[in-house]
Parts: sequence; structure tokens; C-alpha cells
Amino acid sequence: MPIAITILVLAFGLAFFTSRNKARKKKLVTWGVATIVAIAPLVAWIAGILFGMDEEDGFVGFTVMIYSFILLEVIGFALVYLGIFKRMVK
Repeated sequence: MPIAITILVLAFGLAFFTSRNKARKKKLVTWGVATIVAIAPLVAWIAGILFGMDEEDGFVGFTVMIYSFILLEVIGFALVYLGIFKRMVK
């Protein structure tokens, strides 16, 4: 679990530093890709494990893991979509 949390913090830091001083469209694409690739699986896994251990039921933990993964993936795809197709207004 500490390794997953460390990788998650590194993913947040990498996404933050690569999107710094960029246009809004590039920030959205960067955060969307980071969410799809690294943030969604790690957050879903950590939440599922913690919730499953709290409830002492593996099926509940797996259900939380699947639903949170799907929700975060949809958010990531929405960020990428907005970054690609959003108009730049000046």
C-alpha cells in the first residue's frame, strides 16, 4: 500500500509540473491522461482495499474498486475531450 501511495503522489506531482505554465487546453489534456493512466487505477485500488478491509468483505471492496475506477476513468476521458475540442476564447 505505501508503494501505491508513493506512486500516486508522484503521478500528481508529475501532472502538476508538466501542466504548469501551459495553455488551458494542454492542462486539461495533461490532467486527463494522468487521470486515465495513473490516478484512476491507484485511487480505485487504494479505496477498494481500504473499504474492503473496513467492512471485512472482499466483494464489497471489489465493488467499490470497480465503481470508483469507472467513475474516475469517465472523468479522465471528459478532461481529455474538453482539452481537445474546447474553443479558446480570448
